[in-house]
Amino acid sequence: MTKISTVFGVITLVLVICGVLVASSLPDGLESVAESLAFAERAYDGFASPFADYETSFIANSWLSQVAAGLLGVAVMFGVCVLLGRSLSRRGR
Repeated sequence: MTKISTVFGVITLVLVICGVLVASSLPDGLESVAESLAFAERAYDGFASPFADYETSFIANSWLSQVAAGLLGVAVMFGVCVLLGRSLSRRGR
């Protein structure tokens, strides 16, 4: 691994951990509107999510669960961006 990718990896890790520390425990905008209009209890989950409520389902500790969900989310998005970048660069050649 190059020095620059190590630096970016450490920065990403720090940002995810700091994000968990400053994240609000209040519901997001859509949940807040659903609660205020009294139809939140009628919500239907189309499918089970491994990151429901911004936590992983396989870690019991709430804080570690949020950090893991953040890191896994960053890793998934990084992978999608790498694959998209590679496919677009091949198309450009």
